[in-house]
Amino acid sequence: MSVLLEQVRLELTGQRASPLYLQGLAQCIAIHLARCYLDSTADDIVRRNALPAYKLRRVLSAMEANLAEEFHLGQLAEIAGMSEYHFSRLFKKAAGYSPSQFFIRLRMARARQLLVETERSVIDVGLEVGYSSPSHFSQVFKREVGVTPTQYRK
Repeated sequence: MSVLLEQVRLELTGQRASPLYLQGLAQCIAIHLARCYLDSTADDIVRRNALPAYKLRRVLSAMEANLAEEFHLGQLAEIAGMSEYHFSRLFKKAAGYSPSQFFIRLRMARARQLLVETERSVIDVGLEVGYSSPSHFSQVFKREVGVTPTQYRK
């Protein structure tokens, strides 16, 4: 599991993140979690402390489908059928990041893809991944990726 999470981290921090590869990694993580839950020898502690794979898949799909929207922890918790607190705790155990951190990473992966694969302006890319302010998009991009969107494109 730690190897898969490390691969996600490396992909999200790399220069050319592939959404298809990230989706494949997310599915591998979900399958791994499902196997843990379906394994009759898994102890009760593991069962109580991990987000069920099918719920994780639903939440990840919702995140990916709504990158341009505002982040709402309550909506994701509702999709998972949990309280916000419980969902946040279990999501972080499953993904290695808080839901909001993971959402930002997904946004930045999509932004990197758009910057490399299209000629769209930085403002348009920022808008597509949910940032109405170009300066805020650039600030978050630089914090997460290490360079500005314009520098990344070069």
